[in-house]
Amino acid sequence: MSPGDTTVTLTEKAASRLRDLIGAGDERARSLRIALVRTHCMGGRGFTYHLALDDLPSANDEVFEDSGVTVYIDRATSGYLKGAALDYVETREEAGFKLENPNAVAKCPCGHHDIFE
Repeated sequence: MSPGDTTVTLTEKAASRLRDLIGAGDERARSLRIALVRTHCMGGRGFTYHLALDDLPSANDEVFEDSGVTVYIDRATSGYLKGAALDYVETREEAGFKLENPNAVAKCPCGHHDIFE
């Protein structure tokens, strides 16, 4: 991918938190992997996002860097994430990474999983 043509953009807050986690973690896990995982919601139509630190890309991964963080996304998932933004949120009720995805057409009834057409 060329610079500026990333599938997912990272907010500065998300990138900063990821750089902290990468620096404090296992020396081999130096990159972020984002995967889309099918759930049982809505008869298997719901999806959730899996974020993990990883050490090596697979042959099917798109690899790009945003704000000093290397990101791996498998090609089957990348189409669902085009234009998405990863943020880090801290409130009194929650703290963690949130992926805002413009490709999701709805949320499942529990509100935690995205639905795609």
